[in-house]
Amino acid sequence: MRFTSILTVAATAAITITALQFSAPAKADAFAEAEEAVEYRQKAFSLIRENFGHMAGMVRGEIEFDAESFQNRAEALKHLSYIPFDGFAGAGHGVTENSEALPGIWENWDDFNEKADAFNKAAHELAKASQGADLRSLRPSFMATARTCQQCHDEYRAD
Repeated sequence: MRFTSILTVAATAAITITALQFSAPAKADAFAEAEEAVEYRQKAFSLIRENFGHMAGMVRGEIEFDAESFQNRAEALKHLSYIPFDGFAGAGHGVTENSEALPGIWENWDDFNEKADAFNKAAHELAKASQGADLRSLRPSFMATARTCQQCHDEYRAD
C-alpha cells in the first residue's frame, strides 16, 4: 500500500512538472486555438481533481491517512491551483463547446477571478497546514478548500 502511494505521488509529480515545463506561458494570448485552451484547462483540472480526490479519500476515511502523502498532494495542489485559469482567457475566452464551463464565467468575470483567487489562497493554506499535521488538524483547511471548489462549480460548471 505504501509503495503504491509513493508511485502515485511520484507519477503525479512527474506529470505536474511536465505540464509546467511544456504549458503555455501565463498570458491572455497563450493559445492560438480555442480547442487548445479548453484542453489545457481540462487537463489542469484533471490533475487538481486527482490530487484533491486522494486527499478527500483520506479525510473521509476511505484511504488510510498518510501524512507525507497528504502533504505531497497538498503541495501539488498549491502549485496546480494557478494553472487552469489561463485557459479561460485569450483563445479560450467564452468557449463552452466540449467543456463544462458555463457562459456565466465571462458574464461575471470579476466574480470568477475572485473565486479563482479564493481557491489559490485556500490551496496555499492547505499546503501550509499539511506540514507535520494530523488528519484532525487538517480537516478545517481541507474543507475550506473544498468550499472554494464548490462555490465555483455551483455557478460556473455544468454538471
